[in-house]
Amino acid sequence: MKKWFIFLTALVVLAVGIAPVMAQDSITLWTSIDVTNTEDSRSVSLAEFITNFQESSGITVNVEQVAWDQLTTRLSVAVQAGGDVPDVVEIGSQQIPQVLDAGAAMALDELVADQPWLSQLAPADQTACVFDGVRYCVAHLVRGSMSYYNAADFPDGFPTTPDEVLAYAESGLPEGKEVFSTFFAGRSYGAIEIAWWPLIASNGGSLFDEEGKPNWATQEVADVVEYGRALLAAGLIPEVTVTGDFSDAEAPWIDGQAMSFGGGSWSAIFVPGLRDAVDAGDVMISPNVDFGGGSYVFLNSESWVVPEGAANPEGAVAFISAFLEPTFLAGWAEAGFGVPTIGAEEGAAISPFFEQVDTVLGENGLYMQQSPFYVESLDLLAIAWQELLLDPSIDALERLQAAQDEVLQTYW
Repeated sequence: MKKWFIFLTALVVLAVGIAPVMAQDSITLWTSIDVTNTEDSRSVSLAEFITNFQESSGITVNVEQVAWDQLTTRLSVAVQAGGDVPDVVEIGSQQIPQVLDAGAAMALDELVADQPWLSQLAPADQTACVFDGVRYCVAHLVRGSMSYYNAADFPDGFPTTPDEVLAYAESGLPEGKEVFSTFFAGRSYGAIEIAWWPLIASNGGSLFDEEGKPNWATQEVADVVEYGRALLAAGLIPEVTVTGDFSDAEAPWIDGQAMSFGGGSWSAIFVPGLRDAVDAGDVMISPNVDFGGGSYVFLNSESWVVPEGAANPEGAVAFISAFLEPTFLAGWAEAGFGVPTIGAEEGAAISPFFEQVDTVLGENGLYMQQSPFYVESLDLLAIAWQELLLDPSIDALERLQAAQDEVLQTYW
C-alpha cells in the first residue's frame, strides 16, 4: 500500500522545506554502524534518528549491519546478481567508483531535483558524489587524517618538513618520550590512505591514473618509502606501527610514549581524552609534513547511495532529506567527529577541537585518487609497503613495480 508522504516533521519542513515525495511503507538500510550499541555516540545518534523518522514519516526502517570493508563488494554483487538490494547504503567517497563500475548506484538527479538542500551542500559533496555531471550519492559528513601533537613537546611548533622530523634522530627526544610519532602503517589500504597518500601527493607522486589503473611504481613514491624506512630505522616510530593493527598504533600515544600521533578527526572516538586535551590547548592539530608540493591530509566524505534495483527509492530520498536537517546533522557530525556538509559554520559542535579540524580539512584536505578496484589495489600496495619497511634490503622500485603488475594482471 502506498501513501502520499507530505512531510517528515514540522521541524524538518520548516528548516529545510523538503519537497513532497511518494514513499512506500518501509525501506532497508545497510550501515556499518551497530544501532544497538549504546556505548558508541554514532550508534546512539543513528538509532534515535531512525526512531524519530519512523514516527514522523510512517516509514519503517529495516536496518542491516554490514562490515565497512564489505559494504561495496556485497552491494555490487547483489545488484549484478539481481538479488534483494537495500534502499539506502552509507558508502565512503573513495569507494564510490567501485559501486559505479558495478552499475550499482542509481542516478539521483531526478529523485532529488526538488529538494532545497541541494543548494546548501558544501563543495565536498560535489567532489564526492557528482561524476560527469550526474549525481550518484549525497554526502553528509566529511572527515580526514591529521597529526596530533603535545604542545609542550614542540615549543617552536610542529615540524613542517621530513628533514625537520629526521633531525630528532640526531638531537634526541624530550625526556620521557620514546618515539617521535606513532600511526597505523600496517597491511591494509587504510595505511596507504592515512599515512602515505598525503606524502606521496606532496612529493608529486600518484597512485592511480585517470582510468583507475595503478601507477605508483615511480621514484616519487619510492622516496616516501625511504622516508618511512628512515623513521623506523632511527627509532622515531615504533615497529608496532608497521606490524600491529589500527588500535595497536594508538597505544604509544595513549601511554604517553609518543610526542605525536598520526590519526584522524575520528580518533577522538577511540583515544580517551583526546578532544578534551585539544580543547584545553594541551594537544594541537597539524597537517602532514611537506615534501615540497604542499602539506596535505587524506580527506573522505561519508555519503548516502540509493542502489539500482532499490524497491523504495522515494522512501530512501525521504530518509536522506530528513538526515540532512541542519540541527540533526550538526549533532551527527559531532558524534562522528567530522564536519557536516550542511551548516558547518552554524553547527552546534563549535569548539577548539572542531575549529582546528575544520581548518585542517578545509585548507589541507585532499581526496584520494579513485579506482574501481580501490580496496583490492591498495591492500596489495600496503602489503608491499610493509615488506619494504621491515626489510631495507628489498629494492623499493622493484617491489612497487611487482605490486603494480599484480594489480594490473589480476584486475585489468
